[in-house]
Amino acid sequence: METRQPIQAIPGVLRATLDVSRAEYAAVLRKVRWGDGPLYVCAEGSCAGLGLAAGYAFASFVGRPVIAHPPTVFQTYALPLLAPRSVLLFLSAGEDRPEALELAHTVRQRGGVVAVLTTNAASALAQTADHVFRATAEAPPDSPAATVALHAALSNLAFESARIAKRPEPHWEALEREFAELPEKLDWLFVQFAPLLRSLAAEIVPAPWLRVVAGGFFHFPAVRMALQLRSRAGVPAEAVDAAEFGSSISGKVAGQDVLLFLSGAQSKVKKVVHAAAAQCHIRGARVLALTDTNDRELAARADLGVLVPPLLEPPASTLALFLAEWLAVEVCRTQQGKPVSKS
Repeated sequence: METRQPIQAIPGVLRATLDVSRAEYAAVLRKVRWGDGPLYVCAEGSCAGLGLAAGYAFASFVGRPVIAHPPTVFQTYALPLLAPRSVLLFLSAGEDRPEALELAHTVRQRGGVVAVLTTNAASALAQTADHVFRATAEAPPDSPAATVALHAALSNLAFESARIAKRPEPHWEALEREFAELPEKLDWLFVQFAPLLRSLAAEIVPAPWLRVVAGGFFHFPAVRMALQLRSRAGVPAEAVDAAEFGSSISGKVAGQDVLLFLSGAQSKVKKVVHAAAAQCHIRGARVLALTDTNDRELAARADLGVLVPPLLEPPASTLALFLAEWLAVEVCRTQQGKPVSKS
């Protein structure tokens, strides 16, 4: 039976991760010699989609390009990219997968640098690394809490990199404050938003096909939501990048289609999301939205909208990921035809 207990655990795990990131990341980062080339990222196991999030985080905060592949792709096609002193950052939920360990050994043999952002600093992969960034060891590898904590830790890692390498920017103080307050906001949402999530789940369960549309920092929450809905609830769902959707798919949407848009008022690609949602609305599709209270244009296009407190894009995307994990639980419970248990 599905319960909300794994979701209720997320704020505490996130709080512990943010405490560690503030206390440790800057000191470790100063030991990493990044060089002038791109940052190579390998998101392995249950973290596979986080390579996408790393690209947005490091490009946005640091201005550093990211090349992200799973371990087998690096081993098969991309080893020539890993020159001596190249930095390969593994994103790991603590699993010890042979292909990741093999790649780590290969990188070190080629004179590269291995860094790991992980929920388990005692894992074999972490023990192999030159540098370790801890998230938390308080959550099972494939749990919602581990995924949300790693997502926030990744943004904070990029943010701390920027604070070391660049002059302060005006929004940094607000960004730091919003990340610090995020666990409390998730606790508040968990208490206040259960009816709204159940209503959204009731819209999704009968959908013949669900497209989750998002861009920028919100793309990974969309990918994770579609994955969780497919794997846990059997809902036929796919994640679509907002730019791709607007250019090649929105014109083919029909009245029976159901679309869920993830965005926020601070999203840099919100105009693309708004245009896609408007096109779907005109064509008679069922438009659902998960955004914030300042994103009035998307809310106006939606047949049903879940509106959360407004935040800057990086913490807002972690909040959206929390809701994505929670929504999968609510969909399962709706399918079972039972009220959601709080235990």
